[in-house]
Amino acid sequence: MARCTVIAGSYERFVFGYGVHGEGAAGETSRLEKCFTADAHLSSVKCVAASGGFAASGGSDDLIRVYHCDASGAVADLGVLVGHEGDVRALAFHAPSGRAPTRLLSGGADGSVRVWDARDNFNMMKTMRAHRGGVLSIAAHRSGRVALTSGADSHVAMWDMLKGRVAYKFKTPERVERLTFTQDGKEYVSLTSKRLSVTDVEAGSIVRTFATPSKALTFEARGRVAYVGCEGGDVIVYDTRTEDAVGQIVKAHPQRVRGLAFGSMTLEEAEEDSNPKLLISAGSEGAVRVWDLRTATRSSAEAPAESVVEINTGARYTCLCAMPSENPPEAPEPKAAQDETANRKKQPHAKNAKQVAKGKVTKPQKKVVTNDEDFEIVPADDGPTGKGGPSRFDSDSDDAPFAKPTGFKKKRDGSYEKSATSARRKAHGIKTKKSRR
Repeated sequence: MARCTVIAGSYERFVFGYGVHGEGAAGETSRLEKCFTADAHLSSVKCVAASGGFAASGGSDDLIRVYHCDASGAVADLGVLVGHEGDVRALAFHAPSGRAPTRLLSGGADGSVRVWDARDNFNMMKTMRAHRGGVLSIAAHRSGRVALTSGADSHVAMWDMLKGRVAYKFKTPERVERLTFTQDGKEYVSLTSKRLSVTDVEAGSIVRTFATPSKALTFEARGRVAYVGCEGGDVIVYDTRTEDAVGQIVKAHPQRVRGLAFGSMTLEEAEEDSNPKLLISAGSEGAVRVWDLRTATRSSAEAPAESVVEINTGARYTCLCAMPSENPPEAPEPKAAQDETANRKKQPHAKNAKQVAKGKVTKPQKKVVTNDEDFEIVPADDGPTGKGGPSRFDSDSDDAPFAKPTGFKKKRDGSYEKSATSARRKAHGIKTKKSRR
């Protein structure tokens, strides 16, 4: 049985699955075996994500393919998710600690972020407007309360996932290509083509910034250490407690490093906030390699490191992710708010606002499910983020207010009160009394 499952996407539209056998330590036998090859998309694969036995791939054909991988390496195709109107560029699972994933977040070139329910056949729960020019990266906080996105508009947005809307956004000097939260959730790491930055989530201030020696293409971070894959094939190691690089895997690949992932063997190891032992890399030349980080990061140009094991298929890899092979238990059902259905049946329906004001009937409340350990999204048409509603992204200003209401005639004094009142009367069936002359 494989100790770790690796998912890799390619430019040729295929998704590959590999099993890592053995710890990878010196003197131990290690193997990297192919588990499956899926003809996943109509064109190139843009992103992959995996968690708790589930895997997903997004392609330039606007589709998301979802899979389930068991401990033996077998894979089951769970179907296709349709909704994005452009390339699917970013995917991220959210799972409660030690549990199977409950939500899948996706971002596309259409600028939207979509939330899919992993408990219920990956039905779409919410669509949120995100970035002009498309979403580049998504990161889910371990608490399930917030998520981060970066876009082609050089903005980073923090999303309130309990309400399903943006909490705040800000413009960055450079376009953030990738970002992720740290294991403890107190900071997040972002990558541009020239630098790696660590930002405090609560304060919003940059803790540390590192300039990369060449164009950065991908990264993976855990604890206080981050590994950056660069143009030219090198992997640079940074420690946020220092000011310079602390290690390097020289010529990990001959051309470009397209994907990095940690080879966590158990669920506990995957959630630990400590330095990992194995690093898996994918190169544009078509090789996937496993590195022992206890020895590989001390390599140099005169003495380059040797991978523990590698496999070469000739595919032009575009993305990579990994997860422990063991499948975690299902997450418990979220705690629901008190059901108001019985009360609605006992009480008469309100025909107009006057009955509600006099207390004859109670106005039915919309049921919202909340749980600190999971993403729970308000209904799609609730609030200003519903379809066709105004958005904070309607303006380039960092403090852009919501757009003005639409469909109302403006009075001379600049208010909308009269027409808004008329709309409420019409909705509740309240007839206005004609004045006698």
